[in-house]
This record gives sequence, C-alpha cells and structure tokens, in this order.
Amino acid sequence: MTFAELRARMPALDKVTWLNAAASSPLPRPVADALRAHVEECETRGDAGITRWLAQKEEVRAGLARLLGAASAAEVAFVPSTSFGFMAAARILRARGVREVVTLASEFPSTTLPLLHEGLRLRAVRPRPDGSFPVEDVEAALTKETGAVALSQVQYASGFHADVVAVGRLCRERGLLFALNACQAVGQVPVDVQAAGAHLCAGTSHKWMMAGFGGGFLCVRQGLMDGLPAPWAGWLSPERAWDMDPFAGGGGQDEGNVRLALGAHFRQGPSVLEAGSHAWTPLVGLGAALALLEELGMPAVAAHNRMLQDQLRAGLRQRGFRPNAPDAQAAGICVVKVEGAADEAVRALFKEGVSTTPRGGGIRISTHAYNTPDDVDRCLHAVDRLGLRPGRDA
Repeated sequence: MTFAELRARMPALDKVTWLNAAASSPLPRPVADALRAHVEECETRGDAGITRWLAQKEEVRAGLARLLGAASAAEVAFVPSTSFGFMAAARILRARGVREVVTLASEFPSTTLPLLHEGLRLRAVRPRPDGSFPVEDVEAALTKETGAVALSQVQYASGFHADVVAVGRLCRERGLLFALNACQAVGQVPVDVQAAGAHLCAGTSHKWMMAGFGGGFLCVRQGLMDGLPAPWAGWLSPERAWDMDPFAGGGGQDEGNVRLALGAHFRQGPSVLEAGSHAWTPLVGLGAALALLEELGMPAVAAHNRMLQDQLRAGLRQRGFRPNAPDAQAAGICVVKVEGAADEAVRALFKEGVSTTPRGGGIRISTHAYNTPDDVDRCLHAVDRLGLRPGRDA
C-alpha cells in the first residue's frame, strides 16, 4: 500500500486537513469496515463466532509483538488504554522493589500518575532550553535509590524523540528497570523493545495506529512477572480459566456445608492482566490497522513523517515561530507558541478546515502517513490568513 492509497481510504480527509494524529486519527475505511462487520455479526449471530474471535485475538497479539519488536507474542497483553498499561507497570515495578523512578518533567500524565498512585517517588528531569532531554541529564538525575526509568519515546507536547536505545543501555549498566510509554511513537516511528532494552512498554490504538479507541497494550519482558502477584484478577486469570473454578485451586477447608477459601493460583506472565471478558471490537480494529501498518512499513512511515515535519518546521520558522523541540530530534509532532490563547488559535484553524490541538503551551501540529505536502501548505496558508503570530517568549 502506498501513502496515497491509504489517504484515499480515509473519507474524513475529504472534509478536513487532519494534522492531529497525536490526539487521534480518523478511521481508514478498511478499519471501519472490519468494525462494522464485527458489530453486524454480533447483531445477527451474537457470540456464535467466539472461537474464531479467540483465534483472531492471538493473531492480533502476534502482530503487536512484531510491531513492538517483542521477543514473543507471549510478552504482549491487551489493556483498555496506556493509563491502564502503566497502572499495571507501576504495580510490577513496586513488586520488584522499585521505590524511586526517574522520568521527564513534560511526560503525559499516563506515565506519571499511575507511578505516583502506587506510592513511587519520581525524580523528573527538566528539559534543556531547546526542549531536549539528553541521556546524560537522565543519568545525572539517578540516585542510589533509583530503581527504574520511565519515559515516553516521543514527547506528546513537543515531539522530542528520546534516544531510547541509549536510555536502555544506561539502565542495563546501572541495573535499572526501564518502562517505556510508546503511546506517541507506535504507528509513526519504529518501536523496538528489545533494541531499547525496555522491560515494560505501553501504548494505545487511537492515535498513530489509526485503529479507534479502546485497544491498549502492555508489553512485559519475559520473566519479569514470574513469582509476582497478579496486579489484578478476574475469572480469566487462572491457568485453566475455562474450568470456571471459583477458587482457582486455592487453599482452604470445608466446615460442614461452608467452604473456607484462601488464596488462588493464577497464571504467570502478561496475559494474566486480561482478567475478564474482552471488548472484542477494539481488537478487531487493531487487527485491521496492523495489517495496514505492515503493508506501509514503519521505516517508510517514519521517513514520510520526517519529510513532512521538515517542510512544516521550515515554513513555521520562516514565519518567526520556534518549535519547542530541536528539529533533528523530533518525530511527527511540532508545537509552537502563538500570540494570544492557543486554544482560540486552534479553534480558528479548525474553522479554516485544519485540525490541530492546544498542547505544550502552544499549537500542536502532527503529521502522519495519510498527510501530504499539500496538507502542510494548507496549514501554513491558514496561519497566514488568520494572521497568527509567534508568542513573545517563543
């Protein structure tokens, strides 16, 4: 599939210049068709196809493992969102003895709040004046109490693309665990958890993956959960879930007609997180979107994005705007401050047919595989028509 063929399969782009993949992406028609077919099946046949759905779930799991560079499909678990993934990651880190985590000061809350909720202490590295987070600054923030590093591969409020391979190397040298938020990376740039040395990696489906909402994942390095209690549990958590044993082989004793139960035996590994009945529709969307991404190829998507960002950033700089992360270290996100309120500028751009988002104190403009150089030009021309000016501190 070419980028032009992908764009032709996205009806929303006939009506709006969508430069907002960092928030969410419109559905490509093949994804929407797969979702409609599943809903229609549920309407006409109920769950009669559940055996096939179960097999399809494992196919999607394998596809995600390939996209993430995981060692095996068994390392991938489905969760509702990145936040849920990091909630599990936080509990795994704490169970592994981590009490202090180094992170970045501009992280999206899905990285930091689950860690704080779990009682972990965070040391947040501030960006340099150019918006970068060099690995040496992460290293300088480590203390003898630090047990892990947690950060996003791509920063949501600037597009800064962290050198996760270097961060992973630092973690190996210091004996630290590494939790990676791939929410703004997966689907737009290559993600390779093995190359990065990431022990945990969470993300979601509705942004760069173009799969709709509700298809989150958590990738957990093999063996990391061995011997740990399940972060949560439900009827699908036991090894033999379909036996539907209400006590999952746990201990206890009988007292007349009363059963005293204590404890239960749950399976090991990431799939234990899939504790209850699944929301099947997001899995269907993920499967269809993964097929599109595999056809496009992630290196090609990243190169396409790089070309569009070069064009966008050059045009903005010509107009006096200054992106809040270095051009050479940014992925498919550009954030610039504007004179006045950013949300008002975003609303004005939308009236001009250009979809963006207020983030990072400015306008966030994101480019993806379905965008073209003409989209970038339309955005820049809209900026000119509206008379938008750089913020004073830009």
